[in-house]
Amino acid sequence: MRVLSSITDPRMGGPQRRSLDVARRLRERDIETDFLIPTGDDAFRDAAVDSGFETHRVTLSRLRPPTNIRGNARFFADFVPTVREISTLIRDRDIDVVHANMVVNFQTALATARTSVPLAWHFNDTLTPTPVKQIAAALGNRWADEIVVAADAVHDYYFDPETPSRTIYAPVDIGQFNPDRVTIDESSLRSELDIAPSIPIVGTIGNLNPIKGHEYFLRAVADVSQEIAVPIVGAELDSRKDYFEKLHSLRTELGLEDQITFVGFRSDIPKLLSLFDVFVLPSIAEACPIVVLEAMAMKCPVVATDVGGVPEQIPGPDHGWIVPSEDSSALANAIQEALENPTEAERRAENARARVESVFSLSACVDRHEDLYRSLVDDQ
Repeated sequence: MRVLSSITDPRMGGPQRRSLDVARRLRERDIETDFLIPTGDDAFRDAAVDSGFETHRVTLSRLRPPTNIRGNARFFADFVPTVREISTLIRDRDIDVVHANMVVNFQTALATARTSVPLAWHFNDTLTPTPVKQIAAALGNRWADEIVVAADAVHDYYFDPETPSRTIYAPVDIGQFNPDRVTIDESSLRSELDIAPSIPIVGTIGNLNPIKGHEYFLRAVADVSQEIAVPIVGAELDSRKDYFEKLHSLRTELGLEDQITFVGFRSDIPKLLSLFDVFVLPSIAEACPIVVLEAMAMKCPVVATDVGGVPEQIPGPDHGWIVPSEDSSALANAIQEALENPTEAERRAENARARVESVFSLSACVDRHEDLYRSLVDDQ
């Protein structure tokens, strides 16, 4: 079987890593993957090629905000030629199934609809604005043989309850994120992060973006009664410099310069999660955040906001703490409770690891992809 996996962003991110990790495992099950990647950044293309996958690059222009007249003009000018190119590719490569990843993947969806090949359309976020959200949902109902969602909450965001869909959660590598395999030199890592010995560490990981709700986390830290160190791990985005400056100003306003450190991008996430006493996700919107699963896999107690698919990851108080979003007081109370009850925090973290192993592992994700593809081919 040959699958064409289309991804509308050429950079390396969550959907790209999932698709590549799954494709590697599916090879062992006689399912080969071709990747359809937009022109632009080479990061994902290079990773796919290094793993021996066929890649195809096309002009997948994206819809822009209404004020971006030039960008939208380019989208419509490129649309029909791109659809024809993808349809030809599907036929020439003898594709059995097309997997259109990401919501705004209209060219791939229409190109597949012009062939006899089945289409799985993967809706993976809860940030698509109206009316694009409504357009994507309508076209998904019309063109997709199977609608796939990254969490049940994603289905609820786009579709009515009667619309059928298949939930495939993003996976976490439970081998890489395994506290029994990750060893750290705690004193050295604390020194690197400028954190004194014995002070509890309450950290978060995520690029500095308003959706991640960092300002609520900062205000929560100010309400925690005991001394804690707070590393905020994540890249400063060029498009969000004003938000980065806002967070720095808020840190000063709250008098938290000695507690909160903006660490920047780090690649040693398993080690950092081993160091944290509590991991916090203060987001105001999410689909199925991988970093929560990574913390759960590392048996790091999690305090997270009740957004998107997070309650599907942490279904109750046996697996972590869930609080309302945009509520700094609730966030602070949950952090305080986790720190003051280490035995309970450890119990929830152990349960969280077990849940990741059974529901969110890469093996489980691969099984779901294989079942999706084989069911689509069998229905032809």
